[in-house]
Amino acid sequence: MKPMASVLPEPGDTEVVGSVWVTHRDGIKETDPETTEQVMVVAYGTSVKGRDLAVYAAQSLGDVHEAVTTVFHLVLIGIPLLVLITGIVTYLAAGRALRPVEAIRARVATTRDPSVRVPVPAARDEVGRLAETMNAMLARLQAGQAVQRRFVADASHELRSPLATIATGLELLSRDSARPAADRDTVTALRGEAERLGRLVDALLLLARADESGLRPRFEDVDLDEVAEAERLRPAGRIVPRIEAAHVRVVGDRGQLAQVVRNLVDNACRHARSTVVVSVRRSGGHAELDVADDGPGVPPDERARVFERFVRLDDARARADGGAGLGLAIVAEVVAAHGGTVDVVGSPMGGALFRVRLPLPPDEVAVEEEVVVPDVAESAAPASRAPRPSSLPRTAPG
Repeated sequence: MKPMASVLPEPGDTEVVGSVWVTHRDGIKETDPETTEQVMVVAYGTSVKGRDLAVYAAQSLGDVHEAVTTVFHLVLIGIPLLVLITGIVTYLAAGRALRPVEAIRARVATTRDPSVRVPVPAARDEVGRLAETMNAMLARLQAGQAVQRRFVADASHELRSPLATIATGLELLSRDSARPAADRDTVTALRGEAERLGRLVDALLLLARADESGLRPRFEDVDLDEVAEAERLRPAGRIVPRIEAAHVRVVGDRGQLAQVVRNLVDNACRHARSTVVVSVRRSGGHAELDVADDGPGVPPDERARVFERFVRLDDARARADGGAGLGLAIVAEVVAAHGGTVDVVGSPMGGALFRVRLPLPPDEVAVEEEVVVPDVAESAAPASRAPRPSSLPRTAPG
């Protein structure tokens, strides 16, 4: 047998060979795995009777390799498993800790009523203080909103009594034929102002009710063409609107829809030069109500503002018949309560075209339209006259 190692340290020295394959005494071949073994060899040099010798001691590395293999498998399987368990525990713990925050967010996101309060967790920590602060803020908002609503309601209520008194007195004075004509003209002017104030009070009450609890329309079958045709029967003013209506049935509140048509027609008549056209038709799954005029139109940068409350453009402030700026705001509120949309575009007649789109009931969507009504832009614009663009602004009706 050859030596386990080839190192020969000096007498008194020690050398270590980290890895050597050795053959057992009963081995046949050094490469036979059954008779060879990997060991670590320690050689110690010595001298006996003047002859240098080396003493070898070997230790098997099988246990070391087995330990390394065991640790490798533990790391390969244990660390991902540990990371997964740690992530799940962290997720659950974080979710449990943030659950009150999610409850606060959900409560605020699902309500528009400032009287609703967010839940306050039992723990007196940062989340608990956040909930208390949020409730205090909601209480301040509720108080401010209550004051505003009370003011609008009280002001409207207080205005009703003197308006009724003024209207009654003016009616009695107008019947007195003995009064001079100048006094009768004054009575007529005052009566018009009293009617204007009455419309303003009604508009304020309707908007206050919409802010407090919504308009809550009474849904019933309404023939939109009949609502439009009713505008013919109203007392004629300077301009009588032309009605072009196909039979269209929607579901909504007849009184509120009639107010929408009335406000749009009044607004169009106030600004039209000579023509106001009201058309009703089907368009896909919606009913379309168009009110167009040949007035100065609405500038494109002001078309979104005309539906805001108390918005009157500069031209309207100089007019004697300018409204209070609530009519189109009421139109927007009523149409939104019915699930529809309202917008304003330019009309080929040279003025503005207000278009209201209301959803049709399911049984009306499948009905084919029997009468085709031409679009108001085509029917109302004279063929020999091009649209007359104008930059003059207009106002929302009162």
